[in-house]
Amino acid sequence: MEHPTPKQAILARFNDFTSCIKMLLDAGHARPALVLLYSTIDVSASLVRPETEPDTKAGHFKKWAEDYMIGPSRLTIAADDLWGARAGLLHTHSPSSSDSRQGKARKLAYYLARALTPDMQRDWESKLESVRMRGELPVDVDVLYAAFEDGVRRFLADIQRDPELEKRAVYHSSKLFGVLNYVAQPDQ
Repeated sequence: MEHPTPKQAILARFNDFTSCIKMLLDAGHARPALVLLYSTIDVSASLVRPETEPDTKAGHFKKWAEDYMIGPSRLTIAADDLWGARAGLLHTHSPSSSDSRQGKARKLAYYLARALTPDMQRDWESKLESVRMRGELPVDVDVLYAAFEDGVRRFLADIQRDPELEKRAVYHSSKLFGVLNYVAQPDQ
């Protein structure tokens, strides 16, 4: 059995991430899906940093989010908002973060609104307006996931297309989750 190349390992790992997030969302587990989504953005951002930088920083996360998720999508959110939301969810499992408390990021109010009847839609719009009045930004988890999934797709295509990005991604991926992490299955 051949071991996957580093590029194959990157593609396989991101397929694992996106598939698991989708399964969690389909099963109605939005919060665990968001934890994995933000963690995957962290991993993605770590792959694009210069080889000379051993640590991934907020700026790497925000740049990846802006380049791959926000810019090309219909999200009405800033990279600072995503960074603050990430910190709140991963560190305290809440919408509050030091950035939101300091006014550097808006608090996000996640929701899933699937298969709403017209009456339910009107009621829902009223609820969303009250969230906005509290100064929070309502975010449809399905829209956020779609922007993320499209961003991952663009990112992986850029790795295939851009030799410098591929070099950085392969370099950092070997330190994050080297190809030896794959368990060989004996032939049946």
